[in-house]
Amino acid sequence: MNIVLSIIACISFVIYFFLKYGDILSKLNKMQKFGVFISYFSTTILAGICIYYGGAFLTEPFQNWFIKLLIRLTIILVILWLAISILNQVLHKITKGIFPKIT
Repeated sequence: MNIVLSIIACISFVIYFFLKYGDILSKLNKMQKFGVFISYFSTTILAGICIYYGGAFLTEPFQNWFIKLLIRLTIILVILWLAISILNQVLHKITKGIFPKIT
């Protein structure tokens, strides 16, 4: 059940992305579209890996659940901030400024 919901959420996000940025994507050539896809895909995978393994590694020595929660939330916020800022720079370079910044 959990996997089905994840797949539905992923498909919904892709549809939303194409509806929201369809006019901008139509201005890009095939290589730029491929670069945008690879950038989003790799950023998502790397951020997920860093959050999962980084959170487990850094919270392993702590026994208190509240401290673990604070550390994990901090890790999530920092990694997402880094991922979005790097993704904005990469997309700006790939699309030559056509693609808007993600906030």
